[in-house]
Amino acid sequence: MKTAAVVSVSGAAEGRRVTGTSVPAMELQRAVGAASVLLILISGVFVSVSGCWGRNEEERLIHHLLKEKKYNRELRPVERQQDRVDIFLALTLSNLISLKEAEETLLSNVWIEHTWNDYRLTWNESEFDGISVIRLPSKLLWLPEIVLENNNDAQFEVAYYCNVLVFSNGLCYWLPPAIFRSSCSINVNYFPFDWQNCTLRFTSLTYNAKEIRMLLKSDGEGPGLHTVEWIVIDLASWTENGEWEIVHRPAKRNTYKHIPMESNKHQDITFYLIIRRKPLFYIVNIIIPCVLISFLASLVYYLPADSGEKMTLSISVLLAQSVFLLLVTQRLPVTSTSVPLIVKYLMFIMVLVTVVVLNCVVVLNLHFRTSSTHVMTMWTKKFFLEVLPRLLRMSHPAEPEPLWDGALQRRSSSVGYIAAAEEYYSVKSRSELMFERQSVRHGLTARATPAAVVKPQDDGGVMDQLYGEIKPAVDGANYIITHMRNKNNYNEEKDNWSSIARTVDRLCLFLITPVMTLGTVIIFLMGIYNIPPALPFKGDSHDYREDNARLLSYGQ
Repeated sequence: MKTAAVVSVSGAAEGRRVTGTSVPAMELQRAVGAASVLLILISGVFVSVSGCWGRNEEERLIHHLLKEKKYNRELRPVERQQDRVDIFLALTLSNLISLKEAEETLLSNVWIEHTWNDYRLTWNESEFDGISVIRLPSKLLWLPEIVLENNNDAQFEVAYYCNVLVFSNGLCYWLPPAIFRSSCSINVNYFPFDWQNCTLRFTSLTYNAKEIRMLLKSDGEGPGLHTVEWIVIDLASWTENGEWEIVHRPAKRNTYKHIPMESNKHQDITFYLIIRRKPLFYIVNIIIPCVLISFLASLVYYLPADSGEKMTLSISVLLAQSVFLLLVTQRLPVTSTSVPLIVKYLMFIMVLVTVVVLNCVVVLNLHFRTSSTHVMTMWTKKFFLEVLPRLLRMSHPAEPEPLWDGALQRRSSSVGYIAAAEEYYSVKSRSELMFERQSVRHGLTARATPAAVVKPQDDGGVMDQLYGEIKPAVDGANYIITHMRNKNNYNEEKDNWSSIARTVDRLCLFLITPVMTLGTVIIFLMGIYNIPPALPFKGDSHDYREDNARLLSYGQ
């Protein structure tokens, strides 16, 4: 650079000598341009060197921690063999995806927060340009290898092995995400008005209680220091589940004294999810249609037996209940320990509808009985036609009385006709003699009959002739009367059986409908009053919530 400047200056001086002319403005412009180019080159080199120097410091720190100190990820970060590594855990729930009752599996999206100290990963910040934290791949560092013990798919690892934040004092912070399928024992007693207690139990399958100590994370500073005894929910990233509502979410460190410390079952960190089902979906899609269809069975008793639809309606209701039962059983686990509430209701309704079908069979049998197939006893007629209808408030339409102009004369027997034949034969014709009484019954005016003059007969041939002519007509009339009387008795007997069938219908209506209504109310009230406990643990007065935080002290 100096040589170039000297050459340019000497060239300018030579030019002045040659031309003999002074050009101060041109020389000043050239000097400023040269200085600007020099400053740009110097600043670029400085920026490039400084950038390379910063990257080299982080690389040098990583080389110092892993290579120079000969870091071994297979060894526990303890100075003495009898020392234990304290592992602080916290769980952040991002999404409660689903709870599959048939498989008894809880699917959840979580972040597992691990914190521990590794004395081998400490450095002096002043020696490395003030670097206080670095990010190292988790595959290069020692990990506590804490897994979900009650998983349901044999996937013990997390979903993604993210980097570990390492601070200058040796503190390691690891927050891997995971989608866990944990086993959850389902209690179906009050389905769909149930609540479940699902757990996520974490333990180390590699290290026992003498090698690591699993603790709940502590948060805050000074007087506000507390132990995080709950599942953390970040409202900014939380996704509400449409079927389940979280009631309690405590976290607890469990130690089992009866299990030796050499076993990895001696300790664990358990996160509890006490969740309550939102029953609106099942109320709208199963319960309400089921109840409405069930009460259609009561309408069977309003159908007349002659319609032929009583059995059709009752069996249709029974088949509909069977379809609902099939839909419900597909959502529930196969268990013989308990019967779900909705299944209890469906079985109750199916029993009632079966009784309704049997009632329909009995009613139809009674309705179509006749005097030629069954004999109605007096107590049956008395109880079902007089006593029971009065108790059931049943009313029968009054029989219309015929309108007569005068008193209905009593029918004469054939002997009467024969006795009066001598008086009538000479005055009235045979047709008038046979149908005079029927004309009177139908409201027609009878023609007055003048008194006949009875002449003594010396010969009895006239009476014999008259008797022989009128006897067949009288016998025919008596046959018609007897047939009509038998037919009236037959119809009356049939009407009595039909009335008994209607009485049994009304009796079953008054019995089945209250039982169905009362049973429906009682069964579903059992589910409505099935609520989760006010506190997560029985006998523990602490509620494990953020607004009632406390600091736990752990012994050595």
